[in-house]
Amino acid sequence: MNDIPQQKLVFIFCTIAGIGLLGAYYHFSVSTAGFLLILFSVCMALARWRIPKLYWTSVIDVLLFVILSPAALGVALFHAMYHGMYFVILAAAYVFFAVDIYAGLPAVLGGLLGLFLRLWDKERDLKLAVRDEEAGKYYELESLQTDLSSALAQIERMAAISERARISRDIHDNAGHEIVAAYISLQTARNMMDGADEDALALYDAALERLGNGADKIREAVHNMSTVTFLGVDNLRDICERFPACPVDFNVFGDTTKVPLYIWTMFESCLNESLTNASRHSKATKIKVDLDVAPHIVRLSIENDGVSGLKGQAHQPGNGLRNLRHRASAVGGSLSIDSGSVFRVICVIPIKGDNYETTYS
Repeated sequence: MNDIPQQKLVFIFCTIAGIGLLGAYYHFSVSTAGFLLILFSVCMALARWRIPKLYWTSVIDVLLFVILSPAALGVALFHAMYHGMYFVILAAAYVFFAVDIYAGLPAVLGGLLGLFLRLWDKERDLKLAVRDEEAGKYYELESLQTDLSSALAQIERMAAISERARISRDIHDNAGHEIVAAYISLQTARNMMDGADEDALALYDAALERLGNGADKIREAVHNMSTVTFLGVDNLRDICERFPACPVDFNVFGDTTKVPLYIWTMFESCLNESLTNASRHSKATKIKVDLDVAPHIVRLSIENDGVSGLKGQAHQPGNGLRNLRHRASAVGGSLSIDSGSVFRVICVIPIKGDNYETTYS
């Protein structure tokens, strides 16, 4: 009983009370036709309760009561008005003005009671719809928060990897080359010092050996600092190459060295989400990924020839794409979906100024 809304309980109570009153009325009037009419009303009420699509049969009840027993029209009008068949109030007006005012008054009251219950039911449905909508927004925000937390951790990881790679390159290209060049020069100079003092030569050789050991340690440190994780455009290409469902054609246009790190993390999430959706929800046989870098914007397009979008109809994105749309909007970009002859996801993000200097190609 706790699962039945109050409106339904009131409806059931009014129906039982109405049929009970009809039974009492026909009992005192000793009418066989009335008894059959009550039986018919009970059967139709149970049928409408079991099969809601039979609500239109309320009109049959109204017509039978108008013809056979106008004084008991209120129960039929109650059901008809509750099911939204407002035109049947004309039957009550007919009974009220053309048959008997005392028979028409209960019919009008029964119709109004059905109308009030219907409006109450609609108010409840509206509140439930608003509650469900608010709950959906809450869960969407919660999902977005989780997604943003994951993106932040991803950015931190990529920033650390990028910084390690930069330091490794700087040591290798600058200090490493200088030390190796100095070591080679000193080795050459050693061949020209055969006639020098033996103690000086021993000291020189010891220093040369230590310099060689230092060069080896620098080379080893650079090797250990070098990451094997793909970054930037290499990471996007690696994701495409490892996609197992179907071939992915990956194309790059423009200079990727100017793309900030936060854009790479955004594109990585967008590419992963699009490829996952293509494998789950479409029958794609080919996917094309285009990365276009212009002086002020970066554009990533992922399209597949599957059936994840219906041609000519608006596609409703899932939580993943909606969260990506929020993330793109937060950095001044946009994410759009085209479900025409192919299903295409396009993410466009502007390249901002000097505040975003961390890049990786």
